[in-house]
Amino acid sequence: MKTPVGKAFLVYAGAFAIAGIIPFLLLPVLTRRLTPLQYGEITSFLVLAALLSNVAGLTANGFVSVRFFKTERNQFPNIVSSAIAAVTGAHVVVLVLVIALFPLIEHILELPFRYALLALCAALFINLNLMFLAIFQSSGNPWLYLKSRALQGVVELLLCMALLFLVFTDARARILSYLAAIVASAGLGFYFTARLGYLGSRISTRPIRDLLVFGVPMLPHVIAGSAITYLDRLVVSSLLGAESLGVYMVAKQIGMAMMALIEPLNKALAPWLFEQLSRGGPAVRPLIVKRTYQLFLTLCAIGVVIAVGAHFLFDRMIGVKYGAALPLIPWMIGGYVLQGMYYSVVNYMFYAERTGVLALISGSTATIGVAVSYAMASAYGIRGAGYSFLFNSALLFLLVWYAASRTVPMPWRLVRKHA
Repeated sequence: MKTPVGKAFLVYAGAFAIAGIIPFLLLPVLTRRLTPLQYGEITSFLVLAALLSNVAGLTANGFVSVRFFKTERNQFPNIVSSAIAAVTGAHVVVLVLVIALFPLIEHILELPFRYALLALCAALFINLNLMFLAIFQSSGNPWLYLKSRALQGVVELLLCMALLFLVFTDARARILSYLAAIVASAGLGFYFTARLGYLGSRISTRPIRDLLVFGVPMLPHVIAGSAITYLDRLVVSSLLGAESLGVYMVAKQIGMAMMALIEPLNKALAPWLFEQLSRGGPAVRPLIVKRTYQLFLTLCAIGVVIAVGAHFLFDRMIGVKYGAALPLIPWMIGGYVLQGMYYSVVNYMFYAERTGVLALISGSTATIGVAVSYAMASAYGIRGAGYSFLFNSALLFLLVWYAASRTVPMPWRLVRKHA
């Protein structure tokens, strides 16, 4: 039996609280034991892992989530096994690209080759993990989601602290612990997926072709979305260096506190939204819109609370060595508030499988964002990168909201008709 939406939200909130709090628990330790340059190296690794996972992932987690609701129960395991094979193959292709483009990667991110290979390895397990988590989410098993995320958080925290204090005081402690944690979580997800009977023993061409039809048109959207998300960090790294990136990322890490609210809300509400839309009843649509507006207000209120708290606690938690990050925090929080709003409307596009439109919007936003980010960072340094992050997040949200309203008509104005 599926977990009710309210209870599911609490479970997802617990899962993301466990996993999301780890960077904040580690932040004061890392900033006091590592230099901004070393912290910037960690950031570069995490950015590269995320970029590679986005490119090679084929949006397989979204594919299996949608197909769970549109496929017969006995056919779904074959879809999962085929998707795993396709994603693994995609990472092999990306490995060739990493080797060929490494001089450019090294110039932008200032990472050694061994870290680039570890980032690709992390990317593969990130995508496998996301796929298993999507299955738990769609099948109404938030407790399994919680177990996988909790394991990742515990391994990441304990191993990083052990490496940092007992083995080496540099970026390797964070990099290796992150990789080990994501591998552990993916392994547990694989085990639970098999136990539930959602993992098939065959690899078929039809599901792979369907995944490519779903995921390949998404690549421009994914790449553009990644550019929007990570462009500010790439610009800071290339223009201002890894040390400035370390300072910048401290502010961004505080802004990411918003994700502890955004992610569980999206995970809990997306299946509910798909189910309501699949019923086709117009009566429930005003309720969906009201809940969306309530979500917007909640995100704004939480953002204000985080910004005020960060202002008063910054010196105690982070230290004066990273003081240049303090003025950036409101811009980061604002950007993540807008990203939370974006997640609430993009699900309509996924439901309608209008991924081509998303690709067009994201590509346009990223193109504009490149110019804005470069101009802002060149003129105002790391503050300019913060300004551009907020601008790009707002632009993406507004464009996707408009497209979603055209794709799946909803009563966004909530205007009552009078006889």
